[in-house]
Amino acid sequence: MAYSHVLVNCGPTGYKGYKRFYKRTSLESSDYLKDNCLVITGTVGVVKSHIEGPKQYLIPAPPSDIGKHFGELLESENNTDVSFEVDGEVFSAHKVILAARSPVFRAQLFGPMKEKDMQCIKVEDIEAPVFK
Repeated sequence: MAYSHVLVNCGPTGYKGYKRFYKRTSLESSDYLKDNCLVITGTVGVVKSHIEGPKQYLIPAPPSDIGKHFGELLESENNTDVSFEVDGEVFSAHKVILAARSPVFRAQLFGPMKEKDMQCIKVEDIEAPVFK
């Protein structure tokens, strides 16, 4: 059974629910509903007074050094989830970062080209220092 709930504003504490509920069938058969429309009229009053609100605190944004942080993350190899073998050397990386930066990696690591064993990917035709 569906009910309608009337909300009323009760001042600075926010919205409170009015405790009287109406059955949908009662509302549909009442004079309040005309052509599937419910019109609610009311009066709004504006009171001009000064109300002191909460104090605002300014929090400075951190410096824009995200590139440095990503570089440190790559060098530390913390929480890496994929490795690349290039000329016998193994490089660890993070799948989500690679996928965010490259549509080829996105397809290979998460998309239709995804292989079942994606823990170590062998890369050929490139030298290790260039790959790094």
